[in-house]
Amino acid sequence: MRTHSMLRAFVAFIGLVLAVPTVIATSPTSARAAPDVVAAAAWNPRVVPLYSNETKVALDSAEARKRFLDLCQTEDLNGYACITVGDGDGTHSGFAMFKCGWRKVYDFINAGALVNNQYGGARVRLYNAAEAEIASYGNGRFGIPNEILYATEWISIC
Repeated sequence: MRTHSMLRAFVAFIGLVLAVPTVIATSPTSARAAPDVVAAAAWNPRVVPLYSNETKVALDSAEARKRFLDLCQTEDLNGYACITVGDGDGTHSGFAMFKCGWRKVYDFINAGALVNNQYGGARVRLYNAAEAEIASYGNGRFGIPNEILYATEWISIC
């Protein structure tokens, strides 16, 4: 299916973008000592479960985060909801999801955004630990305020 191949191509592209600086920095012909190219993230944002053809993407810059959200708004990813959250070290994690249902989220901190590109008015809903709805997003692109992002423990797609 074209949607899934487009997503796989984007994930491969992001992987290449992340790998090239590492290869260059660790090259034996490098004129100077290579600094740590990829530092350990302060947080490890997760969504559980992620189903087949859903993905978590490591986004190494604000520009990569923007490209991920832009891609989610295209016709190729109709039916998807995409969320990005900060890792606490200047990098971001992106999640592309389409299967309906509740998911547990971990380590959702600052720099949250989402694109809801689902069909038929389906909403992305965020819930706190008591499973009370704290935000609901229809189709479009939105920033998620930090106070909502920090309180999010559950997410519902569709």
